[in-house]
Amino acid sequence: MTSNYYEYFLYSLLGVYIFCFARLFVQKVNLSSMRWLIGAFICWPLFMLDEWLRIAQASVLAILYGLSDVFAVIAITCCYRAIKPMLLAYPTARKRLWWPAVVTAVFQCTVLLIPIDDKQQWLSSSPSGNPLLLWPAYFASLLTGFSVLLIGILITEHIQMYHRHLPEQAVDIKNLKMPKLAGVMGSLVGVAFMSILLVTAATFGFFPVPFWESFHHLMIGCALLVVLFSLTFIRRTAPSPLNYERLDEGKATPYEISSIISKAERYTIESKAYKTRFLTLSEFCKGADIDPTSLAIALQLTEKKNFRRFIFHYRLEYAKKVLLHSDAKLEAVAKRLGVNSEKFLSEYLVKHLNTAPTK
Repeated sequence: MTSNYYEYFLYSLLGVYIFCFARLFVQKVNLSSMRWLIGAFICWPLFMLDEWLRIAQASVLAILYGLSDVFAVIAITCCYRAIKPMLLAYPTARKRLWWPAVVTAVFQCTVLLIPIDDKQQWLSSSPSGNPLLLWPAYFASLLTGFSVLLIGILITEHIQMYHRHLPEQAVDIKNLKMPKLAGVMGSLVGVAFMSILLVTAATFGFFPVPFWESFHHLMIGCALLVVLFSLTFIRRTAPSPLNYERLDEGKATPYEISSIISKAERYTIESKAYKTRFLTLSEFCKGADIDPTSLAIALQLTEKKNFRRFIFHYRLEYAKKVLLHSDAKLEAVAKRLGVNSEKFLSEYLVKHLNTAPTK
């Protein structure tokens, strides 16, 4: 693993890292996310510290060997804090989110109990087996894998929940999705799981690879670098103002439902909100002076529809009037109202005309 090819690969990763870090400052990222992304970027080369020591054969600094895995946990935690404001309008700062990093750091300090002579040997060949004696060398790596896996799953679930509720909080949702970021986070979860298997096999001597630590660092390091690169892209999202717990309960009195629906319909007609492109639930409810979650529940309980369908009903009615009373083209009206399919609009008009009562 100390061959020239391995060194070239590490230097290539370092070059990609520098490019991504520079790109972060070129792009206009949200300031609330920027500080967390900078923290994540700073942690990446620190996580790879063991590999820098390995290729340099820095025996003098062997005391630092095995103390860097916690930075991967800190990096993914910072990524979580950077991603959350993209998904939620009112994100909460949960202190327990940092517990994986704290626990990993505490157990990683036990590596200091291992003699420096053993660490110097590990620069040339990683330990294998003998878990009762060398457990500090294995446990920190296992905790790192489990922590990255846990937080990666948490981020993936948040993105999936955001996608699932997107029709309830925006009208034009096509450009508000983040499928690539969801895929990248899913890949990170898979890599973390494989890293756990690798470390477990090395701990009990099932997988006697001289440099399993390097594989562990490269697997998680490359996956984290891909995540960091994906977060340097500017994304248009609609942070959800919904209280998901209240929405799942779906409780409201008939009077509340009737009052909210009437208020929303009146505001839609008076303000002609259906003409607004990229309208979001937050913008609509702010203008209508309605609680977003209450409106979502009311629409769900009465008309069995979401905010997107609610606004689209008015858009289609408006399109029908424009097309029937003017020479406007179907393509132009569909584009102006955000109806992506001309076929859908034409079928709706045909259906409406066929069901209209004849005089």
